[in-house]
Amino acid sequence: MSLIDLTTQAQAPQSGGLILQSSETTSSLTGLHTLEFDSIDVTNLGTGSLDIGDSSTLTAGKVKINHSTDPVILDANNNKVIQILTSGVPSGSIKVFGDLTVEGSSSFNNVERFTVEDPILDLNFVGDTAGSSTDAGLRVGRAGLTNAQLLFDHSETRWAVDNASGSLINLVGVSTEDTLTNKTITALKTSTMANQANLTFGGDGEVLGLPANPTEQGSAVSKAYVNAQLTGSVSSSGTDYLRKNFVKVAAGISGSSTASFEAVTASAPTGMTSTSENDFIFFMNGQYMEHNAIQVEQKGTSFLLKVDVSGIGYNLESDDEIIAHGKFDS
Repeated sequence: MSLIDLTTQAQAPQSGGLILQSSETTSSLTGLHTLEFDSIDVTNLGTGSLDIGDSSTLTAGKVKINHSTDPVILDANNNKVIQILTSGVPSGSIKVFGDLTVEGSSSFNNVERFTVEDPILDLNFVGDTAGSSTDAGLRVGRAGLTNAQLLFDHSETRWAVDNASGSLINLVGVSTEDTLTNKTITALKTSTMANQANLTFGGDGEVLGLPANPTEQGSAVSKAYVNAQLTGSVSSSGTDYLRKNFVKVAAGISGSSTASFEAVTASAPTGMTSTSENDFIFFMNGQYMEHNAIQVEQKGTSFLLKVDVSGIGYNLESDDEIIAHGKFDS
């Protein structure tokens, strides 16, 4: 039986890297498929497999995997490497088995939520190795406006925040010296300053919000509280209680033991001892009258001096001049 030279019949190609294959269409002369040299196509494989070897390269403009349910790409040991997800997920979803290492810049577009399972997010690391010291943090883009950022300032060795102002503001540290400008501290229940620490206010700064009625020993108090203690009135602008000191002359003497004055005692502010005979001294005809033998009483607009005549050793006479010196209201 004679042999047929298929290569001759197909006419030898002018370039290498081609394979001999039958034509897709039949000949108009013979009605049969002819032989021809052409480049290989994956359709030539049918349902078979293609092994191009470890040192060869497969170049393709598009790779299409025809499989109805979650096709998988395997490695040389038939381990799953990448799975294309098609069931119940958005189109284009993939699952990577193992770690994903990206060399170069990486961008995530059209992502509504980016979830990280690990509790710590590493920045400026190559694997487990820290990169060279530099500023690092998070930046929030604001189209047409100044961006905001939370940054670890390498030069200051501390965290700082930029509230879309274009400048960094250092976060207050535990052991750092910081300047607070136009800041309001709220919900601060207890704060302890270090021993011999100072709180300094520049210019005419004041501490506001101090209690009107302090309950702790050694606590700072408000100006309103001080005024109330001194004057009996928070808003009073008159002479304070401690400086009230007036002289009165008795208007009359009743019987042998009571002298009356047309005067009203000053009322002691809340928190101070009530006004009593200890806030007054009395003289009769220039002679000091002993406190242990006298009592005082405010009766309407009359101030009464009651004398224990047996204790003091004499009676009051109608022509006696009795002078009182003490905390009268005016």
